[in-house]
Amino acid sequence: MIRPLLLLVLFACVLGWQGTARAACEVDERTAVPFTLTSGHLLVPLTVNGITASFVLDTGAERSLVTPDAVRRLDLALDRWVGTTMRGVGGVVEHQNAVPRSLTLGGVALRRHTITHDISLTVGALPEMGVGAPTDGLLGRDLLSVFDLELDMAGHRLTLYDVHGCSGRFLPWTSPYASVPAETPMTHALILPITLDGNRLTALLDTGASASMITLQGMIRLGLTPASLAGDPGGMARGVGRQAPEMRRHRFASLLIGSETLHNPELWVAPVRMVPFVDALLGADWLAMHRRVWISFATSQVFFATP
Repeated sequence: MIRPLLLLVLFACVLGWQGTARAACEVDERTAVPFTLTSGHLLVPLTVNGITASFVLDTGAERSLVTPDAVRRLDLALDRWVGTTMRGVGGVVEHQNAVPRSLTLGGVALRRHTITHDISLTVGALPEMGVGAPTDGLLGRDLLSVFDLELDMAGHRLTLYDVHGCSGRFLPWTSPYASVPAETPMTHALILPITLDGNRLTALLDTGASASMITLQGMIRLGLTPASLAGDPGGMARGVGRQAPEMRRHRFASLLIGSETLHNPELWVAPVRMVPFVDALLGADWLAMHRRVWISFATSQVFFATP
């Protein structure tokens, strides 16, 4: 009677050990590609139907997008039955979808983070980005959120990782770094808590935005009005959509992101509505302030190297 019981206990211990082993943190590098930072936009080389294309790395875009000119150049087939409705800085637009035969980044096949794991792209026009060469589209969260992203801002290199069973401070970095927890209310959007002039706000991590911006919701919460901004330098907000809202460059006293405080930051302010509803966009200008940034979709965190 003792021996069977002993074997049962040992078997249970083995099962428990296997369960612990499966839950161990795994960080596996998949691929690395160079990127260019031009006019505030991070451009990565995407291979579509065997042809190299230039796409903006855009964690602010729920869906990846390809321009009509790129549809013809990349020999993409249009989906006559399925389209996509998108909201951008320029409003709400409806677009047809295109279906590539293959889609890879650094030799790794990309699939959308959906039940069907398809590779369809939304077709739509992009504003002039001032990058000096045609931009073929946006690489959005539907394809990016399958991985964790490491951005070497100094070396202009993007590395994709598979991350499983991890939490807390798991990066393979040996230098000091800070972390910011994020919420993911919908479609893998990373919403970071920020504090602007003592006001707690929410900011969408948007690598596709060349500059950080306070949205209409943030304007309301901060008490900013067109009259109070009238003396600030102006410009036009351009993005997905037909409209180009007027924006103002406003100086604030302080901006706190994680453990990092920025003094006297100047941020664009524009009456634009975003989905998900956020007070601000945290753009590529914030990324460029750091030597390395790790965007963890797997653990809903953003890490950045500290001095």
